Amino acid sequence: MRDVIASNGVVVAADPVAAGVGADVLRAGGNAVDAIVAAVLAECVVQPHNIGLGGYAGTMILYSAKRNRAFAVDFDSTAPAAASPDMFPLEKCTDNWDIAGNGNGGGPGINEYGCLCVTVPPILAGLTLALERYGTKSFDEVAAPAQRLAEDGFRVPPGLANALSLFAAHADKESVDAFLPGGVPKEGDCLVQKDLAALIDCLRRDGPMSFYGGEIRRMILDRVRRGGGILDESDFDSVTARVEEPVAVQCGEFEVLTPAPPAGGITALQIVNVLKETQLAPSDLGTSRQYMLLIEAARHAWRDRFTYMGDPLHVDVPMEDMLSRRRAREILRQIEIGAAPVDTPLSAAGSEHTVHLVAVDKDRNVVGVTATHGSWFGSMIAVKGLGLVLGHGMSRFDPIPGGPNSIAPGKRVQHNMSPMLIMRGGKPYCTIGMPGGRKIINGSAVLAHAITTFGLTCGEAMALPRFHLDGSGPVLVDSAVLARQMADSGYPVEFVSKRAGGPVAGALLAHETGLIMAASEAGEACVATV
Repeated sequence: MRDVIASNGVVVAADPVAAGVGADVLRAGGNAVDAIVAAVLAECVVQPHNIGLGGYAGTMILYSAKRNRAFAVDFDSTAPAAASPDMFPLEKCTDNWDIAGNGNGGGPGINEYGCLCVTVPPILAGLTLALERYGTKSFDEVAAPAQRLAEDGFRVPPGLANALSLFAAHADKESVDAFLPGGVPKEGDCLVQKDLAALIDCLRRDGPMSFYGGEIRRMILDRVRRGGGILDESDFDSVTARVEEPVAVQCGEFEVLTPAPPAGGITALQIVNVLKETQLAPSDLGTSRQYMLLIEAARHAWRDRFTYMGDPLHVDVPMEDMLSRRRAREILRQIEIGAAPVDTPLSAAGSEHTVHLVAVDKDRNVVGVTATHGSWFGSMIAVKGLGLVLGHGMSRFDPIPGGPNSIAPGKRVQHNMSPMLIMRGGKPYCTIGMPGGRKIINGSAVLAHAITTFGLTCGEAMALPRFHLDGSGPVLVDSAVLARQMADSGYPVEFVSKRAGGPVAGALLAHETGLIMAASEAGEACVATV
């Protein structure tokens, strides 16, 4: 992938329209947080299958130049007060089924689609906290472009046209009529979202947190309760975004940071932490030797993930030990003697319908954010009059009671999103991340390892092969050449032609020149420079 050069700032988004919105905010004097909030809100309009104001979770990693510190912002779903550990009987559940045809083929379960899997949407709470704490502009200002996009409409690209047709085919009639009152647009048609525009106008006028009270709350609750959901007023009152300390590992002169659990990045950091104990030469980049080490480290890291990972406010997650040198060396010893971890029963896989955005400004504030509906269109439940589709946060819990990620009232759901910030000499060097469900974690490890060990740019790193495994089943590699090399050496892998997660978005600060090198796997049009 080609790196695009910028001098004063850059915004990289999943859609070129959203990237342009963010860049316009930078040109108007906003900082990176202002720009990325504006871009996320625009994504909620132009990528409604991947993210929306009704989405179920987001997480942000940022460097504040004024404070000379890195922070993480968590805006994750929490289980409703009426939730119970056994509310999803296994015979009524599915693991990672979505309307695009992914998953185990069993069809949708009550933990995946419908009103019972809906949580209170935390997207606005998280964006509001980030804007108030680290931004310089008001919500009214940064939300104006998203409102215009919803009012005036935009041309429907092929991917969205396909997603909308699938939504119309699989959602209930009430939701289809609510979200697509003018019918299902085809590729090239203009998609106008008047209800969503009116909602954003209301939020600009009354403040974004008005989403959680008054008439908006009443309309969401009415829709969810009529469909058998368990949300109530107290769940809206308890929505909280948090500023937290990131977790980090040192890799030579670099420090790699990511939001703490229940976000997924700690597992990627574990993989990177193991690899730094190995002796890889520059010639090992992209070879079967490098990838066999990455894959074997991932096996053990995923085992730790399913053994310990949950909401640290509810369960004891041994983060310090998981990222310790002792644990890294122990895993490496097990790899060297060929000791594979025991397969772990899997749940809450997640699919590949999410957005990742990055922004850098002239003062070198740096932000990366990942946000999601979950699967395409989340719960598939739309709210008439609001232009909203609601995410399915409950789908990411383990339906089996007694585990670290099992359901409990008020508990945050474990997810895979892993935006990364790489520091060098105490200053921001790179921010990078990707969508992709469980594939985010292994892909993020490949990216961070390539940048910190081999000195690659974002564009070079995202062009590397990626792999996927998550505790059981075959190892998938998305490079035919690499898969053949590994198979020829006796290592069991399967080639898959579909890219393992993505599209990656990243920006690197070249301190020697003062320039920014940014890239997007979605194409150069998704990189907007200032």
